[in-house]
Amino acid sequence: MNERDRALIEKVGYYYLQYKGVIDIEKLLQILDLSQELQVNNELLNYIHYYILYLVTRDSVKSANEALRERLTYKEFSVEYSQELYGQLDVTRTIIVYPLLVYYDFKEGYNAPEYGTLGYLLRRIYEIVSEKRKGIKIPEPHPYFNFLKDFDRLFSELNSVKDIFPEGYYRDPSYTDPLWLIRTYKAYILAKKLEDIRIGEGGEKGDRELIKFLKWKLYELYVFYLVVTYLWRNGFEIVKEDEKRYYAVKGNNKVKLIFNASLCTSTLRKVDDLQKIDKYKGRPDLSLVNEKPIIFECKYSQKVGYITMGRFKVMAYTYEYQPLASVLVYPGLDKRGVDYDDEDSATRELDRRAKERGLIDFWYNSNLIYIAIIDPLKDDDEYNLRIIGEILKKLV
Repeated sequence: MNERDRALIEKVGYYYLQYKGVIDIEKLLQILDLSQELQVNNELLNYIHYYILYLVTRDSVKSANEALRERLTYKEFSVEYSQELYGQLDVTRTIIVYPLLVYYDFKEGYNAPEYGTLGYLLRRIYEIVSEKRKGIKIPEPHPYFNFLKDFDRLFSELNSVKDIFPEGYYRDPSYTDPLWLIRTYKAYILAKKLEDIRIGEGGEKGDRELIKFLKWKLYELYVFYLVVTYLWRNGFEIVKEDEKRYYAVKGNNKVKLIFNASLCTSTLRKVDDLQKIDKYKGRPDLSLVNEKPIIFECKYSQKVGYITMGRFKVMAYTYEYQPLASVLVYPGLDKRGVDYDDEDSATRELDRRAKERGLIDFWYNSNLIYIAIIDPLKDDDEYNLRIIGEILKKLV
């Protein structure tokens, strides 16, 4: 890990899980990978641990509410014996035990033992989260990523709902357990081993499952962080509609934020004789959409060939979407390296110009395109925010 990578992680690594859409334990478990541990500062690791406690609490409350609904509505099927008939007669079994009658009956699953196990787990989770969140101090999150109020609300709800269920005992999970109980087991195990959870990086495989930070994804996050910070400072309120849709709102101006997805304004109409063509549409890293989109394509590389490909990719997005502006963002080229053709040489010339003031603009079929150098190594984010401001001030 070089100096730029470390600066990137220390600036926005706090919000990596949220940016990747890790909103529950299942999604967190999916990104654990055998990798080499990355040494990060305690403040960052504490923030990641605190967010995981939030996920544990959130999934525990979700499981409890699902169990409550099922406890009131679920019916267990059973076979009963009596001298009177209270349900549908089972002729075959009745012949064997006559004069007793065998009948089918549906009993409420209200007192099923799974609810006692759930009650035990919820109480232990509450105790663990209560203890551990007291011992973790984190900085105030960015307004866009602030989950603290929701955490307080869910923790209070967990405190109430845990006592609704009987306190049973611990047993090992079974594949026949309902989904809400399986989810609670995962939350319990994750909360217990919280301190063992560490951050990893790509490269060689390790022998521990870690939360692997992808550097190119962190760079996307950094650019997004700068964009929403600029919008927030200029009077926009970031509104969360659901887990995948966010808006920046200022009066009647409403800008939708879209990540790594195609846009409805694509001009792609046909691909051979295929019926479904969505996967062939361009998927910009970040799009700000009002009437026309503003497209950002982020490339965390200093290699001239890769940035040349990015330059033409942005031109392709411009042709497909006809945006207000398209922006290629990268940290600046390394002075070393080989230009393999005239296109690479042209990219290097554009890079030299961009380094003089942070960005350059040019026009393609009457469409505005920017090449912007956003380097995480800049000690003060204000310089990079100024570049974002130069792009957005006339567009949103």
